[in-house]
Amino acid sequence: MKRFILLLALLSFSLFSISQNSILEIVAPAGGTFQGTDISVSWTLGEPVIDTWINEDAGIMMTSGFQQGNFMITSVPNQMLSDFAISMYPNPSKNETNIQINLPELGNVTITVIDLTGRKVIHEEFEQGSLEYSHTLNVSGLKSGLYLVKVHSGSKYSKVLKLIKE
Repeated sequence: MKRFILLLALLSFSLFSISQNSILEIVAPAGGTFQGTDISVSWTLGEPVIDTWINEDAGIMMTSGFQQGNFMITSVPNQMLSDFAISMYPNPSKNETNIQINLPELGNVTITVIDLTGRKVIHEEFEQGSLEYSHTLNVSGLKSGLYLVKVHSGSKYSKVLKLIKE
């Protein structure tokens, strides 16, 4: 009888003490982004997994994150992003930075620079003249620090880059 009560108590204790197990793993200082038609995910290995929602009309940016111990990507569609590439140089930058834009189709391009409080500090819109286009962004009026540069074209193509202003 005592064994039964002890077993029942141990079983009850184990059922009520189930919790999330988070193991800190630092894999590599790397990460990336994925942009779908209605979702945008950004991740960094070795740091919390972070998801950012931006409401450009209201000027609001909300970031949430958590540490994920065992994170496995089962598949990422490459076909949609195969002809889409954005690069920025020089970075860090003092006065201006060049943004190289390669898109699979022509369209309107929006470049938005956001500070870490979520405030828009630069917003430029233009029509891309060719599939490979270089745009010079004047950042001389910004204070030194870290900024997010969002390049957006149409409803399918969007990428966020980190810019360090010296």
